[in-house]
Amino acid sequence: MKILRTIYLSSLHVALATGICTAAFFKLTWNAPQTQWVSLLQIVLTCWLIYILDRILDVTRGNTSTERHRFHFENQYNLQILAIALAAVNIFLLFFQSKEVILYGAVTGTFVLLYLAWMVPRHPKAKDYIMPVLYLAAVVGVPFVSASSITLSAWLIAFMFALLVFQNLTSFAYFEQGKRIKRKTVTYIGALNLFLFIVFFSGSAEYVNRLALIFTAISVVYSFIINNEKRFSVRYRWIMDGLLFLPLLIL
Repeated sequence: MKILRTIYLSSLHVALATGICTAAFFKLTWNAPQTQWVSLLQIVLTCWLIYILDRILDVTRGNTSTERHRFHFENQYNLQILAIALAAVNIFLLFFQSKEVILYGAVTGTFVLLYLAWMVPRHPKAKDYIMPVLYLAAVVGVPFVSASSITLSAWLIAFMFALLVFQNLTSFAYFEQGKRIKRKTVTYIGALNLFLFIVFFSGSAEYVNRLALIFTAISVVYSFIINNEKRFSVRYRWIMDGLLFLPLLIL
């Protein structure tokens, strides 16, 4: 149980779910996600690194309001060593990476540094909007940059996933802040994803349709959780982050 708590508080489970979602998009564009193991490993390590640094920066500014922040405050030294190790492994993996992904990563990495060093200290409320964009830049951007061609259905799936990511963070914000507008936003996004699935992806059992079904199912469950908030007020993070592992079923 202690190991699971450490995984949760250090956001390792989020990094692993990110890798699974990225593999789903690699399969969408490459049909063989296992051949892109370098990119998958880098995305998992980078995601974990960003989450650790983000929390450590919050802690240095005196933010210890949540259990996750307190965990980072109490384990600052070990987590800083871990962050250095993650960065070192990432740099080593660059020697096995393609040129187009390195270039894309350099551009995206610049924005990440601006986010951590400038945006977070000055505009902390912007995190709810910047984080989904950076997340999508990794999960969807890297597979798309690596692909020789991208179908229209792949772009539509990417849009549905973007809605899902924003819905995820908006759900967390609702549980933390209780603003009714955020609850409505989560519900509307769930309805929109359901509509897109019925109109564009309900015709066959191809991989793209199954992936759309999984994203839609997650989105609808998010709406259900929000509309039954009292039942899920304690474990909502575990459940909502855990749902992002569902693409494993079709990889």
